[in-house]
Amino acid sequence: MNVRSALAYVPYFRNRLFVVHFCKELLCAEALVDALLDALALHEIGVRLVLVCEGDDASLLTRRAGECEMPAAEAELLLSTGSAAFARVAEIVERGQVAIAASGVSGRFDDGSVALAVQAGAAKYICLQLEQVPCRMGQPIFAIAQSEVSPELCADCSCVDELLQAAAVCRSGIPRVHMLNGAHRGVLLDELFSEEGVGTMVHADSYREIRPLREEDIPELLSMIARCVADAKLVGRSYESIHAHLDSYYVYTLDDTIVGCVALYPFVEEHCAELGCLFIKKNYEGHGYGRAMCRFIEDKARSLGFRSIFAVSQSAVAYFRDRLGYAQLSRDVLPPSRRAVLEASGRASEVFGCKL
Repeated sequence: MNVRSALAYVPYFRNRLFVVHFCKELLCAEALVDALLDALALHEIGVRLVLVCEGDDASLLTRRAGECEMPAAEAELLLSTGSAAFARVAEIVERGQVAIAASGVSGRFDDGSVALAVQAGAAKYICLQLEQVPCRMGQPIFAIAQSEVSPELCADCSCVDELLQAAAVCRSGIPRVHMLNGAHRGVLLDELFSEEGVGTMVHADSYREIRPLREEDIPELLSMIARCVADAKLVGRSYESIHAHLDSYYVYTLDDTIVGCVALYPFVEEHCAELGCLFIKKNYEGHGYGRAMCRFIEDKARSLGFRSIFAVSQSAVAYFRDRLGYAQLSRDVLPPSRRAVLEASGRASEVFGCKL
């Protein structure tokens, strides 16, 4: 876990309400204590918690919470009974304790637990299960927008029914639903205090976003790309040069944390544009963020009426040629002003491009 990134979440989570649903199998597993210790850590930083156990008996969860020295109290009513149970849970939470309740039914997304979360204004609904998280073509799905969850769009995914249920919870008013493997030690903290997480999150808000660079982002951008500039993989840039072309830069964010950047440099007279300053932080490579930013820039260039796009690189030859399918081009196709800059730099860069 990146401590610096984790600390940024503390003020964001403080005073938020999380509903954590424990599957029946986890209640009797050794991993339960680890999950409860994670929950206790969340409570200690100011997160308001409701712990829900599947079924009609919360006594075991309450007892194990007590063994972890968690300041908790059990709501005597089953959530399936409705408003009276919700009021009791709210009373426990408001006095600063962790509320523990039994759902009264089977299932991870039962009507009572979801209705409680919606009524209480929960920021997250978290399912702890003893199963693998949903995958797409064998790879874990770390995050997916609820608008992208449907039988057709998820035909190549595992656990489709669970994804559909989680998306329905999002549509009911919960911004984020997490499905986590409770057998993973520290899963709650690893999921919640990192941008990528270790489980599957279905989200209704803008978790992932490509947005224009802001002036206050420039220092972070410069520090982010410094390593590649030092390795001669990117051309050096100054605060002033970026500020002068602020409208050309875009950043990829996860929870508003910048993890990548890209730029669109227009050449109006030649009816083409350059894709430049493509960079992804080392810990976030391999998740398709670079491809997403390149497609974003292509769409942007197309919307502005440009006929083609090109990129100049000496370190990402295989990426542009093999991953993006750009054609390798002669330097002669570059706009004269751009070719002059490249020749003056002395860099052994290649040129790649495609028609829009």
